[in-house]
Amino acid sequence: MASDRVAIGCYGMTHVGRQRTMNQDHFLIADFKKHLSVEGASFSCPDPQVFGDTMGKMMLVADGMGGANAGEVASQLAISSLVQYLLNSMHWILRPSRQESENLVSELKSAAQFAHSVLCKDVENEPDHRGMGTTLTVAYLVWPMLYVLHVGDSRCYLFRQGRLQQLTDDQTLAQTLLETGYLSREEFESSKYHNVLVSAIGVEGGPQTLIYSRRLKPGDKLMLCSDGVTAHLKDEDIAQWMQSSKTPEEACQGMIDLANERGGRDNSTAIVVNCFQVDEEKGLPG
Repeated sequence: MASDRVAIGCYGMTHVGRQRTMNQDHFLIADFKKHLSVEGASFSCPDPQVFGDTMGKMMLVADGMGGANAGEVASQLAISSLVQYLLNSMHWILRPSRQESENLVSELKSAAQFAHSVLCKDVENEPDHRGMGTTLTVAYLVWPMLYVLHVGDSRCYLFRQGRLQQLTDDQTLAQTLLETGYLSREEFESSKYHNVLVSAIGVEGGPQTLIYSRRLKPGDKLMLCSDGVTAHLKDEDIAQWMQSSKTPEEACQGMIDLANERGGRDNSTAIVVNCFQVDEEKGLPG
């Protein structure tokens, strides 16, 4: 996708880790495009499938939880149902205005609630899936605006001019206790409650959906990841890979390999997005 002298490059990767037998993480990278399917014409139509320009790019990471294969089902079902909802309901945004942005935020929140209802319905039909749930972190990019839908403790980072910023807040009991003053910063770092979610898709009570937005600049990089990555990598590790990697694929591979080298206690998933400056004369990233 290219727009306003910027090209967007993405790559995603997931790994089961070194201590799990099943990967309950899922990710998806997708372009939203206008599509015309020609069913009949009075002239020769060599290609009945006509696609327009890319209107937006979406990246999703979900980290499932639950016994047997329920976590794997939860993360996959949440992603597929959310994408289907947005595909059927979302208005196209060409140049985000305040009103259009507000509409998009509302649609993203509704999409999360729809995904939650789909998982709850699945549990009714499949009692073995009882107790399943999933995190869900979604980045929707329509240049230059980034919108992030967030539930749980998968994360989205922005890397700009050598500095890493965590855009999302973990919805964990440890984070809640820190914010309410029940834990000091020192106690927070070693807390046993980092893995206790206070919000997830599919769980009782429903998700506490958070939306973040940022105006991006050429040269920015993004990363979405599950907590299997951040359990082993500190911010300086992530910043180093985002800085030194020549491609999103190299960054994903390097960070997941490092997480596994340090123990690989959980499934690890990463999506890296590079917003390349385009050379106007050559039409290539500068």
